[in-house]
Amino acid sequence: MTLIVQSSNEDVISLPAWLMNVLNLHEGDEIKTVIDGQTLRITPLDQFLALRGALENDPEFDRAIEFLDQAWQEWQTPRSV
Repeated sequence: MTLIVQSSNEDVISLPAWLMNVLNLHEGDEIKTVIDGQTLRITPLDQFLALRGALENDPEFDRAIEFLDQAWQEWQTPRSV
């Protein structure tokens, strides 16, 4: 399989229809992306926001999310041995 990558100034990722079907994504879905080395991870934003809504008034959850966000920002990919 070969995919062609193109850059854009817009906050849009274009995916082939077959890949959208495999990932169960639909036109216009918002996703959260995480780049991990050479890997691009995507999560449908509605799944993340649904969790946030269930724990909306939970200060422990807020602290946990802040901790995870800070840890992620500081993450350094280990050097290969």
